Amino acid sequence: MAAGESRYWFGAPLSRPTTVAALRAVHADAASRRDDSGADGLPITEIARRADVSRPMAEEALTELRERDLVVEIMPDPDAPRTVGRPAKRYRFNSEFGYVLGVDIGIHKVLALCTDLSGTLRGSHRVEVSADLDNSSRIDAARVALKRAARAGHARLSDVLAVGVGTTGPVDPRTGEVVQSPALLQWSGVDLRQELSGIGTGSVVAGNDANLGALAEAWRGVAGGSSDVVYVLAGHQISVGILINGQLRHGRHGAAGEIGQLRAAGWYDARDALRERKPVDAPDFVDALATGIAATVLTVDPDMVVIGGGLSQAGEKLLIPLRRRLDELCMFSIPVQASQLGERNVALGAVRLALDDLESALFELS
Repeated sequence: MAAGESRYWFGAPLSRPTTVAALRAVHADAASRRDDSGADGLPITEIARRADVSRPMAEEALTELRERDLVVEIMPDPDAPRTVGRPAKRYRFNSEFGYVLGVDIGIHKVLALCTDLSGTLRGSHRVEVSADLDNSSRIDAARVALKRAARAGHARLSDVLAVGVGTTGPVDPRTGEVVQSPALLQWSGVDLRQELSGIGTGSVVAGNDANLGALAEAWRGVAGGSSDVVYVLAGHQISVGILINGQLRHGRHGAAGEIGQLRAAGWYDARDALRERKPVDAPDFVDALATGIAATVLTVDPDMVVIGGGLSQAGEKLLIPLRRRLDELCMFSIPVQASQLGERNVALGAVRLALDDLESALFELS
């Protein structure tokens, strides 16, 4: 964050804990509704109950939140059947206060998504790239994809409050710099925050693609409700993202989960088998893949393992023998599922990273 820049993208910090509690209530309602962003809203009595405050306190909090444009009052539908008495006022989080962008900068594609502040998808744009593309051109492709995703989502760049970035290789979460990139050697050292700054009015946050894949699965994928997750991103490379107690495990250098760098783990063999298009249920491939996963499972003891990337398309053809082999290698049987998020997985995780950055200020009192 630049010197003198405020972290409060909505103006000054909220004035009282009761205001923050009321905001949490309406925000949580909007975030739980993936398609309509909480369009029905909540009545004051329900907001007061969820915020654990009195009705007068809730009314006072909502007055401040409306003045800030953080919540909006929903007007009764004039065509709805009339009821006895005056309709109760309802309020919802103003998800259109601003927008966030998330981008997956991969080896062969750059995919950007635009969402509102409740995470509802508004637009997307994909750019095909080649593995030998120079850094400047890859960054240019990312900037184009981000701007066109915003345009597709009918979002002005001045209303984009944060940008999340996911890419191959360990990324320092504090600086946004690619620490090392085994798949794109020239990509090492790229400062993603600096290179993608100026798209929108807010911060740029960056992370490793497998880590963001884990975030996406816990947020919108098959790992919903799980706090300890191992996400295996398997395609041209194989790497792992790890969630512990709902939080990403980055490690000292941002390299937690880079099991594939250890040849004894078997993932070099699994990667080569993928490149040679060997059957995904072949015993040698399953054994090589399971060895690295088992090492992670025995370390983390997660709630579940999610297989993402191109390998997720194999479905039960891979999962059945993989589960069987993991049962043999691990102390306990571990649920293993294939991601259902498709190619949007990492970009969705980048959106979640950007939303987390915004919400850390939104729900702060000071």
